Amino acid sequence: MKNVILGGFLLFFSFIAKAQAPSIDTLSKDASKEKALLDAVTTRHNKDIASLSGTNKKYIAEIYKERYESIKEKFTENEIISDTKASGYLAKLTGEILKANPSINSPDLHIVFSKAWWPNASSMGEGTILFNIGLFSRLKTESQAVFVLCHELSRYYLNHSNNTIQRYVNTVYSEDFQKQLKSIKKSEYRQNQQVEALAKGITFKHRRHSREFEQAADSMAIEMMKNTAYDLTDALTCLALLDSVDKDKYNNPLQLTKRFDFASYHFKKSWLQSDALMFGVAKDEKTKAEDDSLKTHPDCNTRIQKLSGAVNKYNKNGNKKFIVSEEQFKQLKLQFDFEILAFCFESNNISKCLYYSLQMIDAFPDNAYLHTMIGKCLNALYSYQKKHELGKIIDLPGAHHPEEYNNLLQLIQNLRLTEVASLSYYYLKQFQETYMSHADYQSEFRTSTQNFSN
Repeated sequence: MKNVILGGFLLFFSFIAKAQAPSIDTLSKDASKEKALLDAVTTRHNKDIASLSGTNKKYIAEIYKERYESIKEKFTENEIISDTKASGYLAKLTGEILKANPSINSPDLHIVFSKAWWPNASSMGEGTILFNIGLFSRLKTESQAVFVLCHELSRYYLNHSNNTIQRYVNTVYSEDFQKQLKSIKKSEYRQNQQVEALAKGITFKHRRHSREFEQAADSMAIEMMKNTAYDLTDALTCLALLDSVDKDKYNNPLQLTKRFDFASYHFKKSWLQSDALMFGVAKDEKTKAEDDSLKTHPDCNTRIQKLSGAVNKYNKNGNKKFIVSEEQFKQLKLQFDFEILAFCFESNNISKCLYYSLQMIDAFPDNAYLHTMIGKCLNALYSYQKKHELGKIIDLPGAHHPEEYNNLLQLIQNLRLTEVASLSYYYLKQFQETYMSHADYQSEFRTSTQNFSN
């Protein structure tokens, strides 16, 4: 049976790769479900505010309000996924955990997929847990996803977020800290440097406590996960994956010189030239410790070492990597890759959308959606550059970006308005006959043709 399912998926995957249009379901939006979730979040927020006490409750309330507004914005900006199939699958994964650990269940828990492309998950502290599809699409098994969920549930159960807020407020508004601030204000010289040093001290303490919290959440996650039938060794493989998750999933060369070279309009080497010798310099100067601290998930090797004993002790023969649905897991991963592109574009992260689309095109060379999205991004670049607002939709080149992304950003910086129009037109023109019946492609090609004519 397993081979039949796997064979069916491979056939499905092959069809996706060769299809002119993506044969995957688009995510639906359930407005009533989102309203119910936001109402529940609002109720919990009001309850948290009402329960505050102590001399610093005013400042804690301000941070709680910022947190609530941040969560609320994710709903208004269409970041929360309310699609029935996707949210239903996540609920089943969570159900496996809560069924095996009934004591941690809470009516305030709301675990949702976020459309965010960066590989992370987060417990907001009041019961909302966000599982970014940028992380889910990188995972290999359900048991890895379950470890991520157990980790975030642990952070909520251990009250890490609220404890961090209270510790920060109590530190900043403590008598000793306020005295130091007043002393700095009275000093005649180097006020900025003194404030920076004071802030750095708080940052280092926060980082140390955060890493201690991560390890505590890891340990509790294993205690939760051992009660399920999932494979505990995937907690370690998940952490190993997180150690390198800052590298792009479709980590292919963009081949810009070939991708945008056409018989009637050739690529110009000058488009990739840069006057700044900045790329890579900062990275060479960082120590290994600093380099690790900048990762989305630092200290993974240490975390693996600390968990290995418990994993080996608790894991049982017969524990499974998939329980809910291996097929649905893989289908969602593929669907999320395309959903990330759509959300990047909707969020006006056009340079990021173009970058991810160009990366994916090697894996799906005949996919109409990807080719159309590349043209759509180029048309957006034309529109914003014409309005002198290009900076609103693109990142600037920098040492913190991957080299391939920097090359693309440099290309965008160097292109003149007429050159952007030409690239879009000639890129889309090559598919004119192939995608004659593809409505979205035809719309973008008409736009590019008009821009090119102008």
